[in-house]
Amino acid sequence: MVHRRELLKRCSIGWAASMLPRCLAAQTPAQNAPLPAGVTALVNIAPNWVEGQQMFDPIGIHLPKGGKVRWQLPVMPAHMLGATVTAFHPSNRNHELRIPESARPFDSGPINFDNRFVDGRIIFEWTFEVEGTYDYYSTVHEVYGMVGRIVVGKPGGPSEQFPPGYGARSGRAVVYPAEVKLLNACPSSEIMERDVVPYPRDLVTRPHPF
Repeated sequence: MVHRRELLKRCSIGWAASMLPRCLAAQTPAQNAPLPAGVTALVNIAPNWVEGQQMFDPIGIHLPKGGKVRWQLPVMPAHMLGATVTAFHPSNRNHELRIPESARPFDSGPINFDNRFVDGRIIFEWTFEVEGTYDYYSTVHEVYGMVGRIVVGKPGGPSEQFPPGYGARSGRAVVYPAEVKLLNACPSSEIMERDVVPYPRDLVTRPHPF
């Protein structure tokens, strides 16, 4: 007789196995894809079931002032439904400021709601008009370290002046250890040197969903 807990576990593993080919297909590096008209950089919103991680890939990109980023979700696995593209900013759930002081904060909301569906992908786009360093996260997956960094023009702003978590002294929302680990893995100096920094797949911060 199979106990209920064991049955649920087997079903979950079976579902994950069935999703694996689709999830792996979603991990094609965004920088290798042709750019749509008017878009400066592509970022995939992707799960990696093999490594147990949700990610923005590439994790770091360098843009000219006025550059536009398109985030895209190529497939729709259930656990990615609530993924967001959200700037570190006090107006976004009381997070600490980690974008240039004069820049407008962005927040896609859950990526599957109120965002455009283009060429089989759900997309969110944002144009960066202010130079400096922008850190962002996914509200539902930040505990797993789902963060990214964009340098527009040259590095600058709070992200360069203060380490992740500095806002705790002012009562801002927690910055999870996994976020700190991933942001530290894509310093602005490397982004400037390489233009595109792929997600560091060797830095799995927390197994998910098991």
